[in-house]
Amino acid sequence: MTHKLLAGAATIALGISAPAMADVTVTGEIDLTKTIDVLETIDVDTDVQLDVDVNLDAEKFAESTAIANQSNFDNEACTNCAEKEDIIRGSATDNQGIVSLNQAGGNLNNQGTLISVAVDAVNDDPGVPGNSGFAESLAAADQRNGTPDALAGEGGNYSDGGNLVETVNVLFRSADIRNSFNTNTGLVYGNQATGNMGNQVNILSLAFALDDNGVAISEADLGQVNANNVVQESSSAEDPFGVYKVANVNGSLNGNTGIVGVNQSVGNMSNQANIVSIAAVGSDLPTFSN
Repeated sequence: MTHKLLAGAATIALGISAPAMADVTVTGEIDLTKTIDVLETIDVDTDVQLDVDVNLDAEKFAESTAIANQSNFDNEACTNCAEKEDIIRGSATDNQGIVSLNQAGGNLNNQGTLISVAVDAVNDDPGVPGNSGFAESLAAADQRNGTPDALAGEGGNYSDGGNLVETVNVLFRSADIRNSFNTNTGLVYGNQATGNMGNQVNILSLAFALDDNGVAISEADLGQVNANNVVQESSSAEDPFGVYKVANVNGSLNGNTGIVGVNQSVGNMSNQANIVSIAAVGSDLPTFSN
């Protein structure tokens, strides 16, 4: 590295008559070798065992159970040249209480709404202080497509019962929910299916024990299986480019108070479910009387 020109410039700036020349040569050589080995192994094993013993001398009991079983198997859909459209517009709005709406323009669809409510009686006897209540709720759904025995445990039969869709010459399939399911108070449920062989369900299980003391137990279970199904949809047998499918939800499901569950499907062999299980103990719980 040479500083000759830089030294000459400094001489002129200082007005020194005698020239000063300096040559500096710097030679450097750097060899750098870096090796980084990172080995990270993460094993997470979680085993949870929970045993609950409830010692309660309850005067009142509220038990609610809602269970749905829906199955589609050994079905065949070949609805050629059959465009389908489901429309819900300006509907299921400004209601109080329970609203349930099912709409299916497709084939072989299962749709359901299950509501189970249990509320125990209120004990207004001032001579019986410290009453206790027990509330238990269970909501469960079992949905199967193409496999009737798949949930029968280990070794269940997954090979039989398949569904077949071989629809051709269908240009579109659409589902539209517009300006609907708004500003409701209470329970609002809806199902819309334009496809084939779908399972849709909404389930609510509610148990209230109206007392200051007690125990509340709530459980929700869901099992869904799709196996051994075949879909052969196209516009034509010679030019298979599929079916144009559209599912729209616009300006809907707004401003509600309570529980809302809506399923929408334009496909095939779909399993959809909204499952809610509530158990509560208290002296200031809603009684649905007003």
